[in-house]
Amino acid sequence: MSRRYLTAIVAVAGASIGTALIYPWIEPSISLLFFPAVVIPAMYGGYGPAMLATILSTLSLAYWFVPPRYSLDVGIDDAVRLAVFVVVAVSTAWLSSARRRAETAQQQSVHDLESAIATLRKVSGWPVLIGANTTASIEQLLRHAANVVGSQNAVVGWESDDEPWLYVADPLRSDEVVTKHAPSDLEALVAGRYDPQALVSAAFHTEHLSGRVFFAGAETSTPDLFAAVEVVAREVGNSLDQLYVAERLRELAVREDRLRLSRDLHDGVLQALTGIRLELQAIAADKDMSAPAHDRLLAIERALASEQRELRLFIDELKPAAPAPVHSGPIAQRLEDMCARVSAEWKTPITLRVVPPELSLPETVDHAVRLMVHEAIVNALKHAHPSRVAVSLDAVDAQLRVSIADDGRGFPFRGRLDHDRLIAANAGPVSLRERVTALDGRMTIESTAAGSRVEFVVPVTTQQA
Repeated sequence: MSRRYLTAIVAVAGASIGTALIYPWIEPSISLLFFPAVVIPAMYGGYGPAMLATILSTLSLAYWFVPPRYSLDVGIDDAVRLAVFVVVAVSTAWLSSARRRAETAQQQSVHDLESAIATLRKVSGWPVLIGANTTASIEQLLRHAANVVGSQNAVVGWESDDEPWLYVADPLRSDEVVTKHAPSDLEALVAGRYDPQALVSAAFHTEHLSGRVFFAGAETSTPDLFAAVEVVAREVGNSLDQLYVAERLRELAVREDRLRLSRDLHDGVLQALTGIRLELQAIAADKDMSAPAHDRLLAIERALASEQRELRLFIDELKPAAPAPVHSGPIAQRLEDMCARVSAEWKTPITLRVVPPELSLPETVDHAVRLMVHEAIVNALKHAHPSRVAVSLDAVDAQLRVSIADDGRGFPFRGRLDHDRLIAANAGPVSLRERVTALDGRMTIESTAAGSRVEFVVPVTTQQA
């Protein structure tokens, strides 16, 4: 039996015993103690226990206290008195239970308000995501969202109308926080990582993005939790939308800078080199010039022509509408020409080995590799003063391994540093390391007193001519 109804029975029993004890002094006001017996269950148990107390009180009065006592045979006058008692008791019970419901509703409203205020206080400390590292910003965003909701982790999936991809961000992934997937069922994708029974989620829609935020390991599933999840999901969506817009603005700014730089190089440096070449050709045409000087001028003019070709390739690479990757023929001949030119300029022998000799790379990779090899060779000649330099390219299993070795003084450090250690120590040629990283490659430098070796590996699709 419910404690509320047991309270009603106990209250009526207490009123009956009390009335029996003081009956000689209160008669004929025998219902005096039975009103509290109805009010108390109404206040603490509600309308049902109050009605039970009313019925039991009426029976107790009729049997124990209304003459003739110990009988339910009551007269008209006593029946009227009992009816009045019932009406008053029922009214009192209804008013008391209504008051109880109002107090309960008030307490619930206060609790909801306190929960809402607590959630708003947490949301008011929402992180301001400023910075170029979008992945780190998303990770910070999700950790804060999980803390606001009180869950162990927060996972978000979103997509935009501009891209045919589904992005999923999970801060607990050790390999990659943000992953890209083909369009699929987001809930099934997240449920494959977490227990579906322990997930609470809410959708969001912004101007550019739509998605859903999942919270794993929430402490309790209550209406307060669901309300907080809705609020936090909207905030996560707004923050992701801001990151999306900021990323697009950065891409647009970079594209405009690349266009401006390509125009400046084409209209400025490239045209100036053309003028210098024409001037050198005119000077070399002088019949009074000695043969050695004539040959030297022509060699300089050919070197300028080669640099112009490299500069034109660089300008084409700067243009945002890059052509689709195509294979531009074997790279060996272009590297041989470059090595021969640098060797002649620095008066240092440079050897080249390409395996396979017919190695052909996508045009963008071909150009980037030649720039990186050129930079590594010139760095060695400038700083290490070697007597020889050896360049080798090996393409194996969709990877291109490039090595530039010399017998010079080496780098300031001694030993072998891999890509991560080079970044941590900020060692080696920074621009070369950045070029390798841009191709999703890895660079390693080995430096000794007898020379150094710069090696980088980049993923490629190769084709033999």
